[in-house]
Amino acid sequence: MGNILRTPASSSGIVNVPTESPRKRKRRDSDESGDTEDSNSHSCCKSRRKKTKTTSQYIYNALFENGENSDIKICAFKHEWNLHKIYLKQAKYFSGMFQSQWKESLMGVIDLQIPDENVTKESLNTALGSLYSDEVDISPETVVSVLSAASLIQLEGLMQQCSDAMKEYVCCENVCNYYANARMYGQGQVERKCIKWMENNLMMQTKNISFLTQIEPELMAKIVSSSNLFVLQVEMDVYTLLKKWAFLRMRSNSMNDFDDKNLATVASEYFQEKFKTNGNVFLETPEGAMFIKAFQAVRLCNVIIEFGCCLELEKDCIVPPSWLMPLYRERWLTMLRVEQGVDHGPQSGSSLDSMSLRCGRILQQDTDHCWRWNGYNFALDLLVTYNASANSKYLLLKRNIQSQRRRASVGLTPVRRILYHIRVFSVNKKGHVVNKVSCGPSFLALEKDDERIVLHFNSGEKLHFPLLVTATFKIVSARDMGNSSFRIPPISLTAQSLSFHDDESDLTTS
Repeated sequence: MGNILRTPASSSGIVNVPTESPRKRKRRDSDESGDTEDSNSHSCCKSRRKKTKTTSQYIYNALFENGENSDIKICAFKHEWNLHKIYLKQAKYFSGMFQSQWKESLMGVIDLQIPDENVTKESLNTALGSLYSDEVDISPETVVSVLSAASLIQLEGLMQQCSDAMKEYVCCENVCNYYANARMYGQGQVERKCIKWMENNLMMQTKNISFLTQIEPELMAKIVSSSNLFVLQVEMDVYTLLKKWAFLRMRSNSMNDFDDKNLATVASEYFQEKFKTNGNVFLETPEGAMFIKAFQAVRLCNVIIEFGCCLELEKDCIVPPSWLMPLYRERWLTMLRVEQGVDHGPQSGSSLDSMSLRCGRILQQDTDHCWRWNGYNFALDLLVTYNASANSKYLLLKRNIQSQRRRASVGLTPVRRILYHIRVFSVNKKGHVVNKVSCGPSFLALEKDDERIVLHFNSGEKLHFPLLVTATFKIVSARDMGNSSFRIPPISLTAQSLSFHDDESDLTTS
């Protein structure tokens, strides 16, 4: 039995605490220690885990790297690979070769012809090695070369791995290169990923001279014409971006002569000087021909809604007057329709089109914001509010008449209709979308000082800032006034006469 140790306690009496005898304690301590003979003997009997090479590693090392029991030799780049037909048949190129009447099917040595400059010795080694291994190391820098090698030997599994890697790696530094090679090697998913990346990030790279210089005219035209383009501020900013881009493409050999701070000014002076020299606006010269489609994608009808923008547009001498005059006239007649109460906004059944207003804003912090986009919007002062309440975050549209100070006149028509589409998203450091929410296209009929919540944010979802807000609005009926015979005919200007014609294509130039 154990000894009894008495200790003072409360007034209720004595607390009895049993303790172990010294002899028992000593034996237990000995049992728990790892120094006894029995303990050592027991530990020696335990099985030990030892990491060994996997079958895949053994196959790769023995058969691919060392070429054991090789039955065919592949030669390229002054290098020889001692390989095995049974493994090479996984690639369609070799499978077709060995199962047909090709002379190579009977040969022990094959000289591989490499017409593609993207294929290197290293990338071909990776492609051939993937036939012997379950794992392939693909970096952002080598993925295009590995894709080209996989395409050469028609190894679809590796091509898909490269496609997945490119979609994950795409960023500012490689998006143009990835896009071009995705088209070359038929990787539609990568091509679409690059386009989506450009739509979301192009306008945030206006100061990145190296990036802008890489963009080919065909790609720029596709992105600028997209209805999903994130337009930072207003359409004039899209035009300014193209002006910088065209200048950089023209002066790519002297990029060190200027910086991003004065790039727009230097570009304007450059095109003005060219006009003084040859008497033609830039897009009407042979040099400017490659940029026409990109500038046609700009919605110039929404650039000329502000006086300062009109002056800059004409002064730059980039866009031909023949593009602008029909737009000036169309905007003027539309303004008269709105002013005289003929046009109350888009009708039901109409849709957003190439003349709809594109605009956007970046919210840097999760605080309340209220803003408007500058320019004459046909007597409609539209305010946008972001409510940062912890309980209910939302976006609100308001037709402002008297409640807020305004810069321009507003129409007093009882009701104005608008068609809108709003998208809110954020991107990570690589430019990939991390969360997004959208609403529309939807109609609103706004009375005077009327306001409507148009977008609620999920209270359970954390918003990542900066938050990018992009919106498209249609605020006039344009050609869908409920009268199929109604239209504003375009105007044709010549040196000798002023005449009207039936072709409406000029109105949609922008």
